[in-house]
Amino acid sequence: MILWGVSMVRNEADIVEAFVRHNLSILDGLLVIDHGSADTTLDVLNALCRERVPLVVMKNEAVGYMQQAVMTQAVRHVFANTRADFVFPLDADEFLKVMSRAELERALAALPPDAHGLLSWPTFVPDLRRPACDVLSALRGARRASGGTQGLMKVVVARRFLKAMDEVLSSGDHRVEAHPDAKGAGAREHALVGDRVAVAHVPIRGVEQFIAKVAIKKLGRVAAKIDWKPDAASQVAYEALRAGLPVDVDALEHAAVN
Repeated sequence: MILWGVSMVRNEADIVEAFVRHNLSILDGLLVIDHGSADTTLDVLNALCRERVPLVVMKNEAVGYMQQAVMTQAVRHVFANTRADFVFPLDADEFLKVMSRAELERALAALPPDAHGLLSWPTFVPDLRRPACDVLSALRGARRASGGTQGLMKVVVARRFLKAMDEVLSSGDHRVEAHPDAKGAGAREHALVGDRVAVAHVPIRGVEQFIAKVAIKKLGRVAAKIDWKPDAASQVAYEALRAGLPVDVDALEHAAVN
């Protein structure tokens, strides 16, 4: 079985190396699309490529945050150019959590024919009251948050997606859904990939990272004309930052689980 991952990243220099190295300890290859990073994210990715790890790096210079379209195209690109059986769409703050590669393969092999997989998506929060000296220490010390994710899961895309041109990834890569223009807009088949496989999500790692995350995503969404809804958690956080409200540990923990 051949397994690949795809990701779209922007200004994730603090965590992108850990993301690549960890997930490539499980997957056979990883395609990362750098979305106009202004920090050293692209430098880190290029350095990893020079190590000849199975990493492919592409660039996307669009101003708008068109994650759904970019990730849908990226998944199809991997299927078309590799022999991948499944592709894992991942963000730079997401880490596959499995007991072993063999167990992951057994869980995927048990999926119904042509079904896409679903992985649980627990949120982990580092000790924000006593910040670690480096990102690896922060990740090792992160603890699973109670609540959060609102029942959402992450999708594992089956190879049938390559020829299913009426299918796209949902926003956030939580499911495969019908293209808005598709005539048959019925639900696509999904099944849980066992109960011991997950994607650990570490969205908040400190005050500066949180502020940059909210601001960059907001600007990208405005440029793409797909702004957040007024009651969305990220929009509420953005309004609080604009109003000059303090960002304390309680606010960060609340943001992490929302």
